Amino acid sequence: MAAMSSGKKLKSTRAVKTGTLSRKKHRFESFNQRVAKLNIDPIHKSRSAEKDLNEDDPRASYFKSDLDRWKDLNLSENFADFVREVSPLCNTLPQVLHYHSDIARILAIYIRKGDALSLEPLLSLLACFAHDLAVKFETHFSDALALVTSVAAKHTDVEVIEWSFNCLAWLFKYLSRLLVPDLRPLLQIMSPLLGKEPQKLFIVRFAAESLSFLLRKAALVHHKDQKPLQNAVGFILDDVDQLDQEGKDTALYHHGLKILLVDAIKGIERGLHSAGPTLYGFLVDKILSRSGKGTARLDILEGVTVGLIHHTDASAFRPLLDHFLRRTLHETRQRVGSRVPDHAVRMCERLLGVMSTVRKGSRIQDWSPMLDALLELLRSRQEHDEKPTETLFETAVIIMQSAPLDGLLPKTRPVMDRIANDHNQDYFLVFCGFFCKLDKERFENLIHPYFVK
Repeated sequence: MAAMSSGKKLKSTRAVKTGTLSRKKHRFESFNQRVAKLNIDPIHKSRSAEKDLNEDDPRASYFKSDLDRWKDLNLSENFADFVREVSPLCNTLPQVLHYHSDIARILAIYIRKGDALSLEPLLSLLACFAHDLAVKFETHFSDALALVTSVAAKHTDVEVIEWSFNCLAWLFKYLSRLLVPDLRPLLQIMSPLLGKEPQKLFIVRFAAESLSFLLRKAALVHHKDQKPLQNAVGFILDDVDQLDQEGKDTALYHHGLKILLVDAIKGIERGLHSAGPTLYGFLVDKILSRSGKGTARLDILEGVTVGLIHHTDASAFRPLLDHFLRRTLHETRQRVGSRVPDHAVRMCERLLGVMSTVRKGSRIQDWSPMLDALLELLRSRQEHDEKPTETLFETAVIIMQSAPLDGLLPKTRPVMDRIANDHNQDYFLVFCGFFCKLDKERFENLIHPYFVK
C-alpha cells in the first residue's frame, strides 16, 4: 500500500546563494571591468622569445625566435602575409641588423592596418625587433612610438589596448639605457596620452604605468648621476606650472602624472621600491625649494602622497614621512630673520594635514615628530606676525587627538601656548569647537583649561 502524504509541503533544501565569485570560465564582463583588470607591468614578466633563444649563438635573433613561435600560433590572413614578406630578411641576427630599415617598414605597414587578429604577434615582434637592434633602434623609435600610441588611443578592443601598452613598456625596458639619461623628449611625446589632451581614463593609466619603469630607473642611478632624475622631474613640474599659468584644465594631466609618480615609487605588496624614497624625497625637495605659490605642484605632491599612503603600511611609509618632517623643520628654520612670506611653509602645513588625516593617520607610527613639526610651524607663523591658516589649526586638532597621551602630554603646553594666545584669538574658538566636536573627552582634559582662561 502506498504511503499517504501528510499534506505538508517540504521546504526546498537548495543552498542560498552567497557572495562567492563565479567559477565559470566564460562569463560576461563589461568593457570597464575588463580594462580595470589589466596591468601594464612587463618588468616582472618574461617573454617566450627570451626563453627559447640560445644566447650562446651570436647569430641568434629575438625577432626570428618570436616569429617562429607566432607563425604556428596565429594563422590570420594578415599575419600570414606579413610572415611571407619578412621571413627572407630575418633568418639570423646579422641579417636582421642589415635589413633593419626594410623590417621596420614592413612592420609599420601591417601594424597600421589595425587588424585585431594579427596585432598581438605584430606588436610582440616590434618589441623583439627593438631588443635585437638595441641602440640602433633609435632611428626607428619615434615612428614606432607614434604608431603604437595611435593604435592604443584609437582601437576599441581591450586586448589590443593591452598589447599596445605592453609593447610600449617592453620598448622602454629594452631602450632604457638610451632613454633614461634624458627623459624629457619622451615625456613630451607621451604627455598627450598622460592627459595633457583629452583621453579616456584607462589610456592615461596605462601610459603612466608603462613610463613608470624609466622614472624608477632614473631614481636608481641618482646617487651616481643626478641629471636623469633632475631632468625628468624638472620637466614635469615646469610643464604643470606652464599649463597652470595659461589657465588650462589640467585635472586629467595631473591625474596621469600622479599615477606615473606613485607607480614609480611603490613596490610589491604594501612596500616601496628600493628607489622609491629617493624619488619621493627628490620630488618633495624640488617642489618646496621653488619660489611662487605653486598650487599646481602642490596638487601633484598631495596626490602622490595620498596614493602612497593608501598603498603602504606604517613601516613602509616611515622613510617618506621622516624625509618630509626633516624638510619641514628645514623650511621653518630657514625663515629665521626673514620677513618674506614663504609659500613652502604653507605647503608643509597642507602636507602635514594630509599625512595626519588620510587613513585616519594609521601610517604614522610615532606622533612625537609630528608634534615637533606642528610646533615649529606655529612658531614660524608667530615670529613673522602671520595669522595661522585654517589648515594648520585643523591639522593641530587631528594631531592632538591622534597622538598617544604619553607622547602628547609633555608637548601639550608648548603647543597650546602657541595656539591660545592673543595673536590667534580670532581662530582659537574655531579650534576649540572643532576639537570638542571630534573628541569631547580629550577636549575636557587637555584644552578646556586654556578655553576658560
